[in-house]
Amino acid sequence: MALFKKNNEITREDKIAKTDAADKENVINTADKVVKKVTIIGADCVIQGDIKLDGNIEVYGQIKGNVTSGTFKVSVMDNGSIEGDVIAEHVSINGRLAGVCHARNIEILQKGVLNGVCRAEVFSINTGGVFVGQSEPYVKKVNDLNKEKKSHQDINPVGENNEIKIIKK
Repeated sequence: MALFKKNNEITREDKIAKTDAADKENVINTADKVVKKVTIIGADCVIQGDIKLDGNIEVYGQIKGNVTSGTFKVSVMDNGSIEGDVIAEHVSINGRLAGVCHARNIEILQKGVLNGVCRAEVFSINTGGVFVGQSEPYVKKVNDLNKEKKSHQDINPVGENNEIKIIKK
């Protein structure tokens, strides 16, 4: 009988130790979530203008402007909408997005609609999701996008005299 009590006591101590370890892991996970930050745009909220953030964003309302979330996730929730360009690591659409969507991973969920340009390394559409537009190659870095824009500007620079001379023969 004493042998079983010792085993039971050890088991209880092990359970307490495991519980304490799990609590510490939860604290670490909670701290990670706080560091990553989540911005929530409420259902009654309408934002007009560009948004730049370092964290995840969940859109239940409306954004009329560009959203840049860098290496984080942009989620357009059911009944949410974005009218503008989106740059993020991951984009999940269950509402409406109209514009250029540039992300490593783009997923259109059952109620999602993407109307515009999709630039993704991984692109998935669930049954019921709608994609209207075109797909283009994914450019890995945002800096590469800026270089691409500059190279287009070099072809026909803005602000310089670009005269066309007509030569009659």
